[in-house]
Amino acid sequence: MRLQTLLRTPSMHHMRVIAGKRGLKREINNIGMIESPDIADFLKADQFLITNGYPFINTTTDPTTLIKAMHAANCAGLGFKDHRYVDHLPKAVLDLADELAFPIIITPGDELISETMRKMLSVILKSQTDELSRIVNANQSLADLLLKDPSHATVLNKCSEILDHALFLMDSHFRVVSGSQSLPVTRATLTDFLRNQTNIDYFNLHTRTTVTYQHLELTITPLFSAYKENKAFVGIVNLDPGNSTDQMLTQVVLNTLSFVNSRVDMLNESAFRNQSGFYLNVMDGGISNDLVNKTLKAQAIEPSTKFHCATILVTTSHQTLLSNHLLEQVQQLTLWFIKEYQAPVIAFSLKQQLVLLINAEQNAQHFLTALVDFIQPKLDKAARLIVGYSYSTLPLTELATTYNEAAEALALSKNSPHAITIYRPKYVKELISLIPANEAKSFVERVLGGLVSGISAHEQLNLLNTLYGYFYYHQNIAEVAGHLEIHRNTVIYRLKKVEKMLTLNLDDPEQTQTLEMAVLLWHNQASQK
Repeated sequence: MRLQTLLRTPSMHHMRVIAGKRGLKREINNIGMIESPDIADFLKADQFLITNGYPFINTTTDPTTLIKAMHAANCAGLGFKDHRYVDHLPKAVLDLADELAFPIIITPGDELISETMRKMLSVILKSQTDELSRIVNANQSLADLLLKDPSHATVLNKCSEILDHALFLMDSHFRVVSGSQSLPVTRATLTDFLRNQTNIDYFNLHTRTTVTYQHLELTITPLFSAYKENKAFVGIVNLDPGNSTDQMLTQVVLNTLSFVNSRVDMLNESAFRNQSGFYLNVMDGGISNDLVNKTLKAQAIEPSTKFHCATILVTTSHQTLLSNHLLEQVQQLTLWFIKEYQAPVIAFSLKQQLVLLINAEQNAQHFLTALVDFIQPKLDKAARLIVGYSYSTLPLTELATTYNEAAEALALSKNSPHAITIYRPKYVKELISLIPANEAKSFVERVLGGLVSGISAHEQLNLLNTLYGYFYYHQNIAEVAGHLEIHRNTVIYRLKKVEKMLTLNLDDPEQTQTLEMAVLLWHNQASQK
């Protein structure tokens, strides 16, 4: 209890404060008696000492020395028995007490010090008993309330009533999501102040902090959370840090709101898993397009909206399977980042990957770069975040297509010095280069082998170049002739010679297709040489 509260009780009305009145808000929880000048070696915080003044007579000990020591130890105050060995304290002592806001109190002269101590202890004990009873009742009241699964507002109002201070609840982005009825400002105004007008690094805020807003003192404390990346905060208006009862009740309130917040975490995690299951079914074709569109409309998403698909993976040099902790960390950091910047992005998990659906109106490269820059420094040094994303932007009914592009881009990221890779559509030349060299060589020899018999290498090369030009220019004889700088009749002659040597008909689509593939493979081999 506070010293000023103790002095207001009827049994203490004979005491009078002669110095240090500004310090009457000091806490007092035990009483001691000065029997020797060396008491300074045994001082305790919140302790009130009483003396008849005798220890200061005929000694070299100055009362100012004791007052300074008691102030440094955060003692409650010093009492002198009235009209005993010290009738009048020196002015220097009283001035020092006023300067330090350290109370000096005259206790009744017609009462034994032991009786004065008994009365004071009796008041303190009753106060502590009342405090304990109030805390127990508050704890039980909140526990009973939680069993009814109340809303945030109901819990917050009850906590505010118990603590007798206005409260507000913030999410991990310092946005005020709920406030007690007694909150003197609007949530929007408070959110703007906390997010935009303070320099608080709320992502890394792990301890209590205090800020002043207009005439209000706001004490902000992080709540316990299952995921530190998704912690919430509670703000208390004009909390008295020196009031022990307030501090204990505050802890009861923090425990209650932390429990509520942890329950929200679990519900959010369950919702995330359900969402992941939904999008996996969309990808596998297990959900009709009508149901997909209906679900999107329920989420206020236009079904025709197009998305990039991105896949995120954490790799390490020493682990094949990643720890659940690392995967959860990346997931929570990603979800925090999306919500912090209110990005039009949907997230779900697939095995050890995180999949993002990025609205086509969002610059995917910019968003993913910012995301990687945010997450990578927070991971273990051995962990590397890589991302692959689709070239195409398609509606969610085509999720399988964009996901396959993203997955292929992600595979390229593993061997790339860059963290982010976009899928690059493969053209015919690139696809041909993926055919194993031995298989390509065997195919060319089987299809074009007839061109090597009975002619020179020079003529063979002329025939192959003519064939390549024939297919490259979509069978336009004039363009082939112009490119090779020969007469069009020469082109026709060479093509007929090829038909005869290979015993095929260039008007047959199937034979032409096979021949074109062989010529492309030959040209690719020649280019590599």
